[in-house]
Amino acid sequence: MSDRKKTVLILGTCDTKGEEVLYMKNVVESQDVKSIVLDLGLTEDSKIIKVDITRQQLAEAAGVSLDELLCKAKKGRYEVSVEKLASGSKSIIRKLYENGEIDGVLAIGGTMGSTIGLTALRTLPVGFPKVLISTVAISDYLHPDFVKTDIILVQPISDFFGVNQWNKRDLKRAALSICTVVKEEAPMEEGRWIGMTANGWSARCAKVLRKHLVDHGYKVAMAHAVSMQSGILERLIRQGVIKGMLDLCHFEILHEVVGAPCHSKDRLAASAEMGIPLILTPNTMGVFTMKTSEMHLYQEKGHFAIEHNEMVGTAQPTTEQMEKTAEIVCSRLNKSNGKVAYLVPRRGFFPYDQEGKMYYHPEGRAAYISVLERNLKSEINLEVLDCHYDDKQFEERLCELSLEYFAEI
Repeated sequence: MSDRKKTVLILGTCDTKGEEVLYMKNVVESQDVKSIVLDLGLTEDSKIIKVDITRQQLAEAAGVSLDELLCKAKKGRYEVSVEKLASGSKSIIRKLYENGEIDGVLAIGGTMGSTIGLTALRTLPVGFPKVLISTVAISDYLHPDFVKTDIILVQPISDFFGVNQWNKRDLKRAALSICTVVKEEAPMEEGRWIGMTANGWSARCAKVLRKHLVDHGYKVAMAHAVSMQSGILERLIRQGVIKGMLDLCHFEILHEVVGAPCHSKDRLAASAEMGIPLILTPNTMGVFTMKTSEMHLYQEKGHFAIEHNEMVGTAQPTTEQMEKTAEIVCSRLNKSNGKVAYLVPRRGFFPYDQEGKMYYHPEGRAAYISVLERNLKSEINLEVLDCHYDDKQFEERLCELSLEYFAEI
């Protein structure tokens, strides 16, 4: 076993956040954890903290000189220069990770620092410890489609213009968080991992499937389909961690079609690229979500919409939008060279999609199925069952298929 001390890489614009970076460095090192400071600042070398990886090194790694970037910044292209600096940091950070020289990363920023910090953090794999303390940690700016990875976000009380009693508390929380993780956390388990997407309206079937797979020796990673977790599963597929997928709910594609908030874009792409065995169902196709405060925008377009809770509203798509969604699903699935099965319940895709319930939409459902039947390539196993999603017949067939398709994992 290596006796190397646990090490945290600290990212920050040390020209503007030098005091804060120094404070976090001291907290980290007080926990018997080594620190490496990487300077993402463009304008000048910090007079407050001695950094370990300089802005000059970042520019060199990006294939340009620092003088060239400073010249562009003075001509009004500051953002372009900063992005170039961030691109240089990616290769350096990736090398530190691959050489086993760092155990976690701690970043700090406002909008600019958070942007370039996240650009660097996204180069690290899912599961590697990452913490970002940002003035915009909880805001629309840090949208899941921009973050794209697992990360601990810390929202400070006040902005960073030097340290004070308030922001010291938050800086210390961020620093102690990453130290605790790198010292205490075990590596991610390897094994026969199956990814599964679901939400509250597929919970019954998902619980049965999960137990069935676990009982047969598989490990199951669940993703809440309304969140960014489905996108994280896609990254884990590309990392080779997820060996098979039970994509019960991929209604993020419907969100792309209707223009509703989508927290995991380009769904199904990773499974197709990697050719892993994939089983799908159209759970929750026939409803999309948005903030409750934005429900009126869809009601004004003629969509039936109702509040799901204080945070989330739901609405029904048109038949045409269901058809368009199915077309995109087919185009993505048809790119796969792996085993793919699409199991479809003809009588309803989710609990509220049945006669007498608020999202009963037989026309939209029939249109969706029709597109699948016409457009899916022949190598894909499309099974349309004359039952509802919540019927036992559907559960049983999914259980049978899962063991058949994942047998070689």
